Amino acid sequence: MTLKDMNRKQRRKAASQARKSGNKDIEEKMKLFSKMKDKCKSCEEVLDKSDIKMISEWMVIVREDEGKVNLYCPACWDKAKKAVKFLKELDAKKKD
Repeated sequence: MTLKDMNRKQRRKAASQARKSGNKDIEEKMKLFSKMKDKCKSCEEVLDKSDIKMISEWMVIVREDEGKVNLYCPACWDKAKKAVKFLKELDAKKKD
């Protein structure tokens, strides 16, 4: 079972067990998971956490060093990928 599939009670129990066992890595991941919003960071579209299909399509980006968890809907994620691809192509043309 992944962290996405857990409900609040299961996440709390897993975090408690991680603290008892001294597993700091799991404890940190549980803290970051609890910081996840329920809206897309770009367009503010709301994530329905009860919709399995929606959960599997959305992208969760974890920045452990900054302690941030960002959530992106499929449309915004595709736009971001296209923008990165465009910038890479533009950079490659400048180097030629």
